[in-house]
Amino acid sequence: MNIETKSVRGNYDEYLKFGWEHTQDSPARSGRSHYTAHILARDKDMENHRLIEALEKKYFLLKSQIRTYSPITDSPENFLLILLLIFPFVFYCVYKGQQKRKIKENNDHIQFEMLKILEEVKPLL
Repeated sequence: MNIETKSVRGNYDEYLKFGWEHTQDSPARSGRSHYTAHILARDKDMENHRLIEALEKKYFLLKSQIRTYSPITDSPENFLLILLLIFPFVFYCVYKGQQKRKIKENNDHIQFEMLKILEEVKPLL
């Protein structure tokens, strides 16, 4: 049996969808912070291993491209801009609204692609 292992920090539920199995937890540290590393294992001789591996890479590449929207009032500079420059603020609000819409469209598309990959991998497991 040819086994590959992977250490995952944080939530490992998404990896389980690609044939990984949780084997153990291991305490780890990075500098001064301590965390739990989850050790996952998967059989390399399983049927469709290469296809599943390729779909997994594509899924996590798409996931890394998800962006987040930060509201206007997240930083003090933006708040001063609102108070001192009303006219540019209107333009700024329009810009942020368009940015939010574009990010939502991008994220919706990526989420759709990620779901398609999960549907492709289900019958292969």
